[in-house]
Amino acid sequence: MSHDLDYEQAHLVKMVNQIASNVPNRDDIAGQVANHLQTFWTPVMLADIIEIARSHPQELAAQVHDALDRLQTVEA
Repeated sequence: MSHDLDYEQAHLVKMVNQIASNVPNRDDIAGQVANHLQTFWTPVMLADIIEIARSHPQELAAQVHDALDRLQTVEA
């Protein structure tokens, strides 16, 4: 994990990567992660993880990037 992230950012990265790693059904992981984020994460948390994805893309699993892309497409 990058040392450029503060504690809260690092915690969000850890949580979202764990969500992606632990979804019960391995089909459409990105869709399940997107649904989880939309259902359980606050708008501030989502905005923060989207900014982290832009500024530190290497910190997030590929499925997390796919999930965030889906969420941003829905919002547009």
